[in-house]
Amino acid sequence: MKSISLFLLAFLLAAVSVAAGQDANYWLTQTQSDYNNGSYSLALQDIDEYLDLNSTDTWAWSFKANLLKVMKRYSEAVDSFDELIKLDGSNAQAYNDRALILSGGMRQHEEALESVETALRLNPRNANYYFNKGMILEETQRFDEALQAYDQAAALNPSLDMAWYREGWILAFQGSLDESLPLLDKAIELNPKNANAWNAKGLVLQQKGSLEDAKSCFEMALALEPNNSEFQSNLEKVQINAGAEPEKTIEFAKAQ
Repeated sequence: MKSISLFLLAFLLAAVSVAAGQDANYWLTQTQSDYNNGSYSLALQDIDEYLDLNSTDTWAWSFKANLLKVMKRYSEAVDSFDELIKLDGSNAQAYNDRALILSGGMRQHEEALESVETALRLNPRNANYYFNKGMILEETQRFDEALQAYDQAAALNPSLDMAWYREGWILAFQGSLDESLPLLDKAIELNPKNANAWNAKGLVLQQKGSLEDAKSCFEMALALEPNNSEFQSNLEKVQINAGAEPEKTIEFAKAQ
């Protein structure tokens, strides 16, 4: 009788395990369906149901964090990344993505910087992490350190046009026009569709007095982004000023 009871208990436990697995698969399928349909609130409920059954799934925590980011529920997104990191403290991508939310969504730049630096300690060969570090440093107006971060990013991935562009933009912002132009040209060479690089080059050329060349750059930027009011305004200004003395100073925005 005792052996029968033990056998029955083992059978029931196995049945519960199978049922739980089926429930988990159901909630994963439902999550994907609701997310693809744009029903983010339902997808969030679905992934929570899944995590109730499988709370150690790091992929699910990452999905939930990024879903909350899309929903602009930034604090909860950071909490989800924290849960992921508790499970996998070596996950550099989690630290990086957490940093982007802290800086971009919550304006907590110092904590974001700590997070992205942890990502770099875990994966010091990742160019994108250095680029993101540079963007955070720009937000805190630590421009020289940002230049170093972008330089590291470009060294690790020479094809990363955004790193060259940001370096060129900071140098232009600081007034080093001749130094900025080769970097902006490199960004454009790597990605001719980088509208911001074309616009930045136009501003530099405008300040140097090359108004026709600047006009061509603004036209390229506007062709790539026809609805960009800033590009349109820059083009109109350079057309008005054609033939006149170059402006002594042009205000460069902190970031684009």
